[in-house]
Amino acid sequence: MTSKPIYISLGDPSGIGPEVFIKSLQSPEIYKNLSSFIVVSSEDVVKKTLKNLNQSYKINLILNKTDISNEAINILNVDGCHDYDLGSPKEANAKYILDCLKKASDLSEKNKSCLVTGPINKKVLSSYEKNFSGHTEFLKTRFKSDEVLMFLSNGALHLGIITTHIPLSQVSSSISKELILKKYKLLDNGLKNIFKISKPRIGVLGLNPHAGESGTIGTEENEVISPAINELIDNGYNAIGPVSADTAFTAGNYDAVLSMYHDQALPVIKTLDFNKTVNITLGLPFLRVSVDHGTAENIASDYSANNESMLEAMRISLNRHET
Repeated sequence: MTSKPIYISLGDPSGIGPEVFIKSLQSPEIYKNLSSFIVVSSEDVVKKTLKNLNQSYKINLILNKTDISNEAINILNVDGCHDYDLGSPKEANAKYILDCLKKASDLSEKNKSCLVTGPINKKVLSSYEKNFSGHTEFLKTRFKSDEVLMFLSNGALHLGIITTHIPLSQVSSSISKELILKKYKLLDNGLKNIFKISKPRIGVLGLNPHAGESGTIGTEENEVISPAINELIDNGYNAIGPVSADTAFTAGNYDAVLSMYHDQALPVIKTLDFNKTVNITLGLPFLRVSVDHGTAENIASDYSANNESMLEAMRISLNRHET
């Protein structure tokens, strides 16, 4: 058991979030630490999932930390979940899903704890919370963080992303020296604190093909990216680049890669090991670890979802908390 509870929001109840959570409890490492996790959810969602998976875990409804059991799923109940069918997301549940996320994240901040998040449907949530573009941006705004980093990891690769859920046409104008410096330092710190890499070698990608070919294919490398890298090196960081994206992912070159935009590197990490990839948000007043897959409504009613990403997210939060 960790000294502080780890809060879990399961995401959209009509997706695979509740399923992959319940399946992850079958791991001995997780099961023996049941008291470390508090699920912020409707009790009915968990009960329905247990029944459909033919699992018989006990449920313990809690009001405070003293109520926590190590022999049951600890649930902080949230009301407001409307009836739902697996595979059919309902806008009527947008408020409930956000209420779970808000409560879980607020408690994570209050207790300087960890937050584990299940997958959400952005279209559903944007029907209630206008311009909702994802967990990362929502949590940054909610906790007034100066800057956050989307950090993805699996056994094969650590990856940070400068810009996240914006159109490709806006990437160039969104990148600045100051932004690169902030994101790099968040990545460097995360590698040290979470994965115990003492002096990370981080490859910083260029924006253009072949990292701009000395300014012949775009100027962002010369004008923005290289000056940021040079300043990092001058301050003792082990930054390398700008690196061409077509050679950056050769095994063993770097401890991590910092990419300029979302789809520059995500296809690579998901190809290397889709199932075990997790999404970590750095820069919040608490550690947030998430599955790196969607709600998968097309298979939600089959109960055939792979739970490795959720299991890895729970393991990282547990191991981080024990250090």
